[in-house]
Amino acid sequence: MTSTDRGPRDAPHHYTDAEMHNPDVAHEEADIDIRTVLRFAVGLTVVVVVSAVLMWIMFRMLETRAVRNDPQLSPLALPSGQEAPAPRLMTNEPANLAKFRAEEMKKLERYGWVDERAGVAHVPIEEAKKLTLQRGLPVRASSAADDPRMGTYAPAYGEATGGRAIPVPKTAAVAGESKPVSAAGEIKK
Repeated sequence: MTSTDRGPRDAPHHYTDAEMHNPDVAHEEADIDIRTVLRFAVGLTVVVVVSAVLMWIMFRMLETRAVRNDPQLSPLALPSGQEAPAPRLMTNEPANLAKFRAEEMKKLERYGWVDERAGVAHVPIEEAKKLTLQRGLPVRASSAADDPRMGTYAPAYGEATGGRAIPVPKTAAVAGESKPVSAAGEIKK
């Protein structure tokens, strides 16, 4: 509603003191008892102070009990202010990893001794690959005591976990040729 829309009832009205006074309406002169309010405030203050003192006494008692029940410190425990001995936690992991990788690459790319007294050395990885291709990989010498059934068929001999016997293959490869196998699993000549 704007000021132009106001009617005669909405117009501001200023009352005089005589109009404001109603003789039929009055208030009590003694609505509140000041002594009762002050007694309540003093009583509340006493309760708060006594509670605070009791809590302080209780916390002191609990702290004393906790100190008494604490475990004894190890004789190896460091006094406060001393630094722990090595090994310590890493503080700069990326730099440590970069340093480790650089040392590993140095070993892979250069010649050096592993054990000089025993005559064991390491060679660069590319040179080691070339030497392996030239010389080949070492092979274990076979002997007459070697069981020709070992190898491909080794896990198949014996009993399964269910108690069933695993069938033995009809032939077993021995040095590139097939030989018949007996029912007992022995190779026939």
